[in-house]
Amino acid sequence: MKQQITDIQAVPELPSHRQLFLDDAPFVVLHTILVENFGLRVGLQIEAEVIEKIIAADEVMRAKNYALRLLRERTDNAAVDETEDSRPTVKPKPYTKSEVKQRLAREGFSETAIETAIEELIDSGHIRDRKYAENWVVRRLKSNPRGTTLLKRELLDKGVDREVAEQVVAQIETEDETTVALQIAQKRVKRYRQLPVHVAKRRLHGFLARRGFGSEIVRQVLEQIF
Repeated sequence: MKQQITDIQAVPELPSHRQLFLDDAPFVVLHTILVENFGLRVGLQIEAEVIEKIIAADEVMRAKNYALRLLRERTDNAAVDETEDSRPTVKPKPYTKSEVKQRLAREGFSETAIETAIEELIDSGHIRDRKYAENWVVRRLKSNPRGTTLLKRELLDKGVDREVAEQVVAQIETEDETTVALQIAQKRVKRYRQLPVHVAKRRLHGFLARRGFGSEIVRQVLEQIF
């Protein structure tokens, strides 16, 4: 069943949008880009399938615009932090793909619209899980060092794709990880001075393992310390 576009009106509060009327009844408010993309004009007869596509495209655009506002807010806040001289602040972190998905779902967008919007944002470079993961690893190694196993687990918990997490963690050189483990162990072992050597070894081994260091690195560190 076809319906006719009987009017396309400007929307005063939304200059970039148009109110579409089908058979003299208000239908939907669309961005002018969609009006142009679908070639919508007064008098045009459109099929139900086209109407469904218009509705779907509108939802994708709204989801994408909402996500862009989220991403822009964090970017703007980060810029403010960088110019703030009064006291140090924690710079906002970019959103991961998973976080954006969660926010869009919370706003009530359909799964199809969310997936499409996310794909477009990744293609345009607005969502960059790899950059997020690299920044996270750098911050962790500086402020609260840990091994690659735990780093990968944390990235996965943050919603970073497994493949991206594995690639980023794989960039950490074994020598660097061993150095980090040794530095941590040297500080920790001071707590075990009063303990028998075999007890101190066992506790330090467990500590390093919980911090995400592999068995071979733990073995090398223990050999150097004891």
